[in-house]
Amino acid sequence: MYLYRSVDLEPRANSRPWWTHPLVLIGTGFAILAALSDSAPAEPTCGVCGRPGHNRTSCPHDGPRVHFSRAIPKRRRCDCCGQAKYKKYRHHPRGRSDDSDFLDVCYDCHLYCCHDGDFHNIGIKPRDCRVLNRPSFWRT
Repeated sequence: MYLYRSVDLEPRANSRPWWTHPLVLIGTGFAILAALSDSAPAEPTCGVCGRPGHNRTSCPHDGPRVHFSRAIPKRRRCDCCGQAKYKKYRHHPRGRSDDSDFLDVCYDCHLYCCHDGDFHNIGIKPRDCRVLNRPSFWRT
């Protein structure tokens, strides 16, 4: 007994071209994304201040507070606005556990220029005085 197979010379009505198959489209999408993605790993950043080069345990902004030596006299003028005021504060622009740099600033400049209006913000060394709208006194 012989079995004959019939061959359809006409394509089936519900057949789709190979490029419309979902697996082909997904694979092509992944290949394009892999080609566009950056292969270099990102440099790890600190979870406290967001800067690269150190981690949360060695962050100078989150470390133990280091006090400045009282042997260093405070300046007579504010390092930010340049006005002569009686009460000055020693500001840690590189973090509270780094005493390599400091600014003697008045209260207004300490709050608005160095901490952006909130003492919970990380302190910076201001380049411009926000109180008087001019370059900081320490830059001149």
